[in-house]
Amino acid sequence: MNQEFPRNKEEAVRKLAEEDYHVQPNQDFDIYRMEPGDAWGVARCFYEVYGGHYPFDHYYIPEQLLAADHSGDMIGVVARTTTGDIIGFGSLFRNFAHNPRLYETGQATVIPAYRNTLAVMCIQDFIFDTLAPTVDVDLIFGEPVCNHLVMQKIASLSGFADTGIELGVMPGETYHKGDGSGGRVSTVLAFKLLYDRPCTIHLPVEYEAILRAIIARIPLARQVAVSAPPAPQGVSSTMEARYFDEAQVLRLSLVALGSDFEARLDDVKEEARARGICVFQVFVNLGDPRAGQAVTLLRKQGFFFGGFLPQWFGTDGLLMQKLSDLPAFSSVKLLSEESRKLLDVIRDDIESSSGPGITSPLPP
Repeated sequence: MNQEFPRNKEEAVRKLAEEDYHVQPNQDFDIYRMEPGDAWGVARCFYEVYGGHYPFDHYYIPEQLLAADHSGDMIGVVARTTTGDIIGFGSLFRNFAHNPRLYETGQATVIPAYRNTLAVMCIQDFIFDTLAPTVDVDLIFGEPVCNHLVMQKIASLSGFADTGIELGVMPGETYHKGDGSGGRVSTVLAFKLLYDRPCTIHLPVEYEAILRAIIARIPLARQVAVSAPPAPQGVSSTMEARYFDEAQVLRLSLVALGSDFEARLDDVKEEARARGICVFQVFVNLGDPRAGQAVTLLRKQGFFFGGFLPQWFGTDGLLMQKLSDLPAFSSVKLLSEESRKLLDVIRDDIESSSGPGITSPLPP
């Protein structure tokens, strides 16, 4: 490792701005697994596309990027020219899912001078055809952005099924190099099933119809049961909170509902507000017999439907979400009929919610 490489994002962004590096256009390129010598080129790629506003620091910091790749939490792929320039990047990586056999594909980033090429498709093809068969993976999911349709088209061509929409999950500054005037950006939840693991799930009555419809079109082998009564007193919830401070997002994983859930949720929300969090997401384990009760409690708190998460916990999951301010629904660009139906479900759920924290009237 070159010892002159920066050790934090601020130093990296300063160095990237000072070097003012430009990749020559019209070079031949090919797709490779990322190597140690590619790491600073990846940082240059992210800086050219996002400036210093991508909310995950390690893409700017070679040592952290390579550490993630070495651990297997992230498996990087680059589009590299014959002169060694990195003009694009993509990866498989472990996200917040409790299932280690579920990887996300993302960061499909190509510098502007090469967006008229097939670089992004070549990166995705390499990930699915060459990389995925070497990884212990059951599902791959993505979060294609909704401020344009390009990544949704690529996901559709690659065989992904749309199962949810995360409203306003990404800061607008990420995509406009510091100009957040366009508001926060929503994403589609899209899953590609490689290997199904049949299980029993407990569908909340509020969302039974939409969840059955999603399960049928993937399709998945599921036994559907009725949610059990509330947890008895003295039973603790199994849950984990993870804060993404730069993106202003909280993700709370609810593995099992206990009688203390509402009190613990209040504590988490108080800390989230103190940290400036504006997007609250709760991932509910549908393998928990009391999943329906968890959803009822969350809806009373102003949370609404986000999407279905196949095998998120090993068993399936459900995303519930709540925002400080809802984005304009007209800003959510959607490709598929399925995703447009999901947005209608979300809008209807917000309108029917009696819980606090829902913006009214809804933005157009």
